[in-house]
Amino acid sequence: MTKLIISLTTIPPRFKYVQECLSSLLSQTAEVAAVNLYIPRNYKRFSYAQSDLPVLAKGVNLRLVDEDLGPATKVLPACRDYYGQDACILYCDDDKIYDRDWAQRFLDASKEHPDCAICERGSHLSHPHYANSSSWASCRHPQATPIRRGLRYRTRRILSLGQWKSLKWTESGYVDILEGWGGVMVRPNFFGDSAWRIPDILWTVDDVWLSGCLEGQGIPIWLNAKSKPIIKETSNEVEHAALRNLVYKGHDRKAANKQCIDYFRQNFGIWGG
Repeated sequence: MTKLIISLTTIPPRFKYVQECLSSLLSQTAEVAAVNLYIPRNYKRFSYAQSDLPVLAKGVNLRLVDEDLGPATKVLPACRDYYGQDACILYCDDDKIYDRDWAQRFLDASKEHPDCAICERGSHLSHPHYANSSSWASCRHPQATPIRRGLRYRTRRILSLGQWKSLKWTESGYVDILEGWGGVMVRPNFFGDSAWRIPDILWTVDDVWLSGCLEGQGIPIWLNAKSKPIIKETSNEVEHAALRNLVYKGHDRKAANKQCIDYFRQNFGIWGG
């Protein structure tokens, strides 16, 4: 029987807040074999004392790892731990609250698309956050269909002070870029050895990096539009630590995304390379 493993990582500024997310992962209706929290012994951006490690509820396994892979730490060490096993790894962000049926939706979608990575949030390469002006388009069909954002959407976002996030897709289909904050399901063998050799700067943009690694292996990304909105629970105290706000060696998020896409085009010949 295929084991379901939920995997995530966190950073020291969020150690004391991560339990809220973990509680939602422990409350899933699906049968979960393990919930593993991967924490590097040494971080690229932070330091911490052993006594700072979060106190975890029963059912959550703390996995200390030697290498900080940036946010990709939430999935790559798990792939290594379960390599060769009949397992599905569902990885996610640590600052979200996931509904109880979240994991089961991924399992159901994975049964229908067993050779695909499954996500509930994603994008096409042509999106302004990524290549924007790219003339390349995937030949995979059907493509996921995005929702149109009208007045109702904008009003609800305003009333929730930006906390509410609606469904962004009306029809399921293939996407180019997965977005890990909504969760992503993969098999342990979906990533080749090159996935662990992350160049400097590119470790800051795990969504593009992991998407490129999958595309390089010929693994499609299927977006399941049968999802629910996720309420983001982020404390003001850790906004400064969010990668989306990071400018690293002169690269903000958009510049790092573009450099990562160029890297895969030049070195793997994908995405129009």
